[in-house]
Amino acid sequence: VYFQARETVNPFYARTPGIVQECMDLLAEQVGRAYHLVEYAGDPEAERVVVVMGSGGETVEETVNHLNASGEKVGVIRVRLYRPFPVAELVAALPRTAKVVGVLDRTKEPGSNGEPLYLDAVAALSGAFADGTLESMPRIVGGRYGLSSKEFTPAMVAGVYAALAQERPPTGFTIGIHDDVGGTSLDYDPEFDIEDDQTLRAVFFGLGSDGTVGANKNTIKILGEDPNRFAQAYFVYDSKKSGGSTISHLRFGPHPIKAPYLVNTAGFVGCHHFGLIDKLDVLGLARPGGVLLLDAPMAAGEVWDALSRQAQEQIVAKDLQVYAIDAGTVARNAGLPGRTNTVLQTCFFAISGVLPRDEAIEEIKKSIRKSYGRRGQEVVRRNEAAVDAALEHLHRIEVPDEASSQRNPRPIVADDAPEFVKSVTAAMMGGRGDALPVSAMPVDGTYPSGTTKYEKRRISDLVAEWDPKGCIQCGNCAFVCPHSVIRSKFYPAVALDAAPESFESAPLNAAGLPESRYTLQV
Repeated sequence: VYFQARETVNPFYARTPGIVQECMDLLAEQVGRAYHLVEYAGDPEAERVVVVMGSGGETVEETVNHLNASGEKVGVIRVRLYRPFPVAELVAALPRTAKVVGVLDRTKEPGSNGEPLYLDAVAALSGAFADGTLESMPRIVGGRYGLSSKEFTPAMVAGVYAALAQERPPTGFTIGIHDDVGGTSLDYDPEFDIEDDQTLRAVFFGLGSDGTVGANKNTIKILGEDPNRFAQAYFVYDSKKSGGSTISHLRFGPHPIKAPYLVNTAGFVGCHHFGLIDKLDVLGLARPGGVLLLDAPMAAGEVWDALSRQAQEQIVAKDLQVYAIDAGTVARNAGLPGRTNTVLQTCFFAISGVLPRDEAIEEIKKSIRKSYGRRGQEVVRRNEAAVDAALEHLHRIEVPDEASSQRNPRPIVADDAPEFVKSVTAAMMGGRGDALPVSAMPVDGTYPSGTTKYEKRRISDLVAEWDPKGCIQCGNCAFVCPHSVIRSKFYPAVALDAAPESFESAPLNAAGLPESRYTLQV
């Protein structure tokens, strides 16, 4: 009786779309935000229409508005309810002028004739054409985007609409990657940008546990409390937790922000660890004429010469304004070693001018008292002292007309690393994994083991000093060193005959090895 029992639920599924719409209407009454099972946006006589679900729909809709303002005739259908699939609503939403429908799925079904939303759309529209609800059947093609949180930007959306305009639009396409194996990927212009000029976009590069993310969350809260200002923040982390790279993407402006994707062109770029400028594409996100803030552990007069030639060339080519501060020293002097967040947050407000300087400092101190008050008044005092000292140490760096450095960035991995590490792992470590082609990936999904030894980040600002008198020679420090740079050695004492006076050692405390010495070095 299993078959019969399964069919008993059909009436409930049939009534579900109506119930969901009633709930959406109730939400609209309560909060003023209206939703429908299927929503159409764009030209009422659109010839090219995209069908999409999820957050990507907002990106498509904003791009549609931009393209239609330029004279195109495009539209988007956003599916809000997937199961039970709203067949009638989808058919009703489609403009009868549509010639091509592109269905975007954020998944892959290997071996299938298409992805789920594409097959549902084909079934719905072909059924409507068969029963006469649709007078003409548009061409329907499907594609994939955004797998595993891959970026989906207006530039990619424009690329999809351009493909739909072809005489024979491709189906089974991909967007946002370079498929040099199957040839499924669509071309698009990565410089295509539709964001509001009045929206300030800022990107901050930092290290896990340095407070950069926390400071930026406070920044968004400070600015978002203004009813006349809209704010948005996205945070990108790697998997290395403390000491790993973090990238904060902030937007704020006078208009609602409908951009569910990362910032790709920023008016303000903060590099909160000097070494990151050579490892990540920090300057690639800076727009021409923008601002670069560097946390530089050196005197202001030495900052320009400390940059690599490539960094200098990018700064000159983009005509960037460069500011620098030794935030580490400011934080240490305030009793907060390693916590540069409030120092650099203060510099951001002072340079960007999003708030008057005095007001910004007062708001930062309010957020400090709120965030750290439970840790004691001394912690609050130290953070406030760091804020007060920040602007005294902030310097504008004079940018020459041309690059002068002879230094090139060190390679991310050693030249003797395996080819896979140099071509794939190094690209991922440098934040360029999105640019890797399909051909770079192993077809069976297996990755080489033992590659961690090539991922040394060289991020420490300080080098540990060994105290032979206090060392018990346990070896634990060499074992747990996160940088893998501490080495412990024992050797015959005669090996020190030619050693310089500065070379430190201690008698080996292990039994059975007389006349031996022990040294711990970085």
